[in-house]
Amino acid sequence: MAETISRREFMRYALVGAAALAGGVVAGRYLPLGRQVIYGIRRNLAITEALVQMVDQTFVYHWAFEDLSGMPPMPSVPGPLIQAIEGEEVQLTVTNTLRDIHGFRVLGAPGDVGAGISILPGETKTIEFPAPEGGSYMYFDHINLPVNRVLGLHGPMIVLPENGNTPYSKPTPNVQRLFNDLGTTGHFPGEPWKPERTRIWLFNSIDPRFNEMAENGQPIDAARFREEVLPRYFTINGESGAFSSHNHHTVPSGRIGQPHLIRIMNAGMNSDSPHIHGNHVYLTARDDAAGGRRVEENVRFVDTFTSESGELMDWLLPMRRPPDIPGDERVPLRELIPEELALTLGGVRQSPLKYPMHGHNEVSQSAAGGNYPQGMVTGYEITGDLDGVDFPQSPASEKGGPPEAH
Repeated sequence: MAETISRREFMRYALVGAAALAGGVVAGRYLPLGRQVIYGIRRNLAITEALVQMVDQTFVYHWAFEDLSGMPPMPSVPGPLIQAIEGEEVQLTVTNTLRDIHGFRVLGAPGDVGAGISILPGETKTIEFPAPEGGSYMYFDHINLPVNRVLGLHGPMIVLPENGNTPYSKPTPNVQRLFNDLGTTGHFPGEPWKPERTRIWLFNSIDPRFNEMAENGQPIDAARFREEVLPRYFTINGESGAFSSHNHHTVPSGRIGQPHLIRIMNAGMNSDSPHIHGNHVYLTARDDAAGGRRVEENVRFVDTFTSESGELMDWLLPMRRPPDIPGDERVPLRELIPEELALTLGGVRQSPLKYPMHGHNEVSQSAAGGNYPQGMVTGYEITGDLDGVDFPQSPASEKGGPPEAH
């Protein structure tokens, strides 16, 4: 008798987490500084399905975008990062491999892309458009909104301006002044912002009951979904808890005076209020769920700001010396607190300095109905002093070996 295999066993597993974005953030235009830019965005995408592992090691069915140009091709949640320079011609070929109609829309982009495109089962459509003005964008399946988006069909798109020292083609006077001040004033000593110092935090919320309905081919009513969705998992770039807190593609990392831009996108159903420790951040831009774009006129200085479902916003993390560290600010931290920075406790080095980001919506910090803090959490790390010297390493790390346990 021939051995049979179930559809679930045959189904591929998705690449999850910021690794799904790494092809753009790490290997693309953002690293290293001064690397030659390759113009002409050509991506072949498929709308497919996959099993995605959650933080508690259970697998949840998702719809997913797949980059067919990858080696090897693999579905990913969120979808692969699309990067472009303003005005650059973008060509996306999208194939729907699923049994229902799906769509493709870029939130905030003009023309047909902004209005959304429907793709029949088995159909392939090519979408061409000039990259819009510099800023943060999210592409997603707009059919049966918000169901298809939340069930995995979403991803980030980043457009950089042709010129200037900000992430925006049309910065407001206050945003322009903020970026001009970075690295040139006493309040922001150090360096200016550089595009490679960018991180994406793409939030999502997952209720496996509806994912199971999709797996079984059951129709999902959008109104019922909005009323009954009860998320069990909360992710950043597809990961939660310890994984999103230790993924260097998600965690901003640099020395004092090396500012980072954090592009926050909310694909889920929750109103999330990410809260950051150690530094306040500047809210530099915000897009609402209706596609409205706004570079902020009044640059607010906050440690938390609410991100509604479907919204986007940008934070500038100045990477200033944390004000909660006592002592003379003229003394480098490696000299002020040398013992603490060189400590290894329980096999974990205490250098660099690490500060958390967690949500003020308490339920989003849990997973699987109460596993805390394995939800929507991450952080950032300060690796060295303003003068360009890194913090000391523990003796074991200096030798190249594993951290010494005490």
